[in-house]
Amino acid sequence: MARKTNVREPRRPRTVVLGAGITEYWYLKHLKKLQGYNCVLQPSLFGDESMLTIYQRIQDAVSGGASVICVFDEDVRQWNDVERRRMDEIRNRYDGDERVVIASSMPSIEYWFLLHYENTNRFFGTSNKVIEALRKHIRNFDKKDQFLRQEKWVAMMIEENRMAGASERAKRLGHSGESYSDFWKAVDRLEER
Repeated sequence: MARKTNVREPRRPRTVVLGAGITEYWYLKHLKKLQGYNCVLQPSLFGDESMLTIYQRIQDAVSGGASVICVFDEDVRQWNDVERRRMDEIRNRYDGDERVVIASSMPSIEYWFLLHYENTNRFFGTSNKVIEALRKHIRNFDKKDQFLRQEKWVAMMIEENRMAGASERAKRLGHSGESYSDFWKAVDRLEER
């Protein structure tokens, strides 16, 4: 009798989502569960990683065969020249590279959240100004861990096909105004997997 051999199918490269900030972490963690996205969040709890750290993590993930989605806020470029240059390095290095999606928002990811409810690309300047506008739709929105851990705020944002509307608005508005978000690129990548 012939021995049974294990035939392993090649593993599909994984999608690694890198980012900085607890808001991004909790949003993505909830989104992953609610939408059934197949991805790994790294580090396991985003912190205040520098763009240098993010750049190194992108390189490590890509060299390991993973595709990468990199999520960060662009408002830091307004006051930190070193981080601005590093953001530009990441864009220059990975622009056009199919393995890497840069899903940044200006001034912050909260602008992406706002696009779920409003069609605007006006100047906000800071994430606090975006949060003020966002609280008209998510009354108690707060960047504190106690609020962000709750899945409900993300579930509210994606109900009634709001995320598709946010993606459509972000694509149409592009970078034509003072505020923008490329998070739609992350959504497109996560939904194709």
